[in-house]
Amino acid sequence: MFKYNKYFLVLLAMSNNAFSNGDIENFSEWIHNGNVGGTAKSYYFEQDFDDSNAENSSIWVNGGNVTFNTSEFNGFKLGGEVQGSYVSNINDDDDRTAGSINAQGLVLSEAFLRYQFGGTVFSGGRQHFSSPLIANSGSRLIKESFEMYQVSSSHFEDTDISIGYVTKYQTRTDKSFYVDNEFVDFDYNGSGSPGDFYKIGNDGVFFAQVNKRIAKKVKINSQYANVINEVQALYADVEYTLPTNFNSYIAVQYYKTKWDKNELVDNDLLGFKVGFSQEGVDFFAGYTLAGGNEGENRVFRGIGQGAYYQFTATTKTAGVAAFEAGTNSYQLGLGSTISNIKGKLFYTSFDNPIVGKDLNEWTVNLAYQFDGKLANCGISVDFSILDYENNQKDATDLRTKFSYSF
Repeated sequence: MFKYNKYFLVLLAMSNNAFSNGDIENFSEWIHNGNVGGTAKSYYFEQDFDDSNAENSSIWVNGGNVTFNTSEFNGFKLGGEVQGSYVSNINDDDDRTAGSINAQGLVLSEAFLRYQFGGTVFSGGRQHFSSPLIANSGSRLIKESFEMYQVSSSHFEDTDISIGYVTKYQTRTDKSFYVDNEFVDFDYNGSGSPGDFYKIGNDGVFFAQVNKRIAKKVKINSQYANVINEVQALYADVEYTLPTNFNSYIAVQYYKTKWDKNELVDNDLLGFKVGFSQEGVDFFAGYTLAGGNEGENRVFRGIGQGAYYQFTATTKTAGVAAFEAGTNSYQLGLGSTISNIKGKLFYTSFDNPIVGKDLNEWTVNLAYQFDGKLANCGISVDFSILDYENNQKDATDLRTKFSYSF
């Protein structure tokens, strides 16, 4: 307890020192010149299953978020966010939405202090964060968050470096559970509220990240994460813009997993991707190969439901099957933007060495952004077809979303 009080006093002293350069009017302006914003959301999700013994599900939820950020004063800035969710209608006898979108209540998802000195930025507290191995997801009404502390620097040309420490993970609901993040202290007796901030292992996770751009043609992203006493992970990708008359690129990625428990088998994943754009149409193809043999431990993808950076990620399943040992996956797709409409169609296949676990997944994403007086409104429709080798698991998934930003 003394240790945390000591840190609090240090931050307080830093704040008092910063404010000492101006009178109370400056402090007042620091607050009053801030901004309030947010998004109102209305989501309808529906799942239909081919298995006659499985119950179909549908849910309509409404809610959103309100954010507040102070202006910057002597490098200091405060921010916060409250998210809320209300279930308007539900038909889900099998509780398929319990861990993802079926939540009622409020949660304080962000409450952070940010300090910037030149090209160096410190941020600490509850905050959203996205990186290859630690990433929140915003695909459901309640967006995930983390309790974390980070220092980042952009002092070096075309290079961003950051190190950080994450202690807790806020889930979508208090019934969320993910077997590949089982070291998180999830709530096993949730009441149907938005997720709380749950401890990550006994000692949290440390990470270091370097992003580099070379001559505007090569982009390199790399990250190391250590869930202390649980697992160590390395991620890297390189993207090269091809010297063609149209936009085109090739990319390669690599995951490496080292488990701290001797009985678990280390693993890795290698991925390749190509893409090009021609006359407003984007074509892309991805391939991933997870190491290991049938039934061995999967590749560690990271923490949070946004940590799906593999080149065969999807909308419904997130492409989680790609991380299973010995699995070959590939994806083919195209996308286009016409006026205010964005669309994408892609096919993803997961070939698992375990009999009965193959999956073919079709995905359609459509999004429309209004203009004029409705410029802050947007709608999207996502539709997925899941075709499993085990036909009893076949299903379709529909997601419709409406949002208004203010």
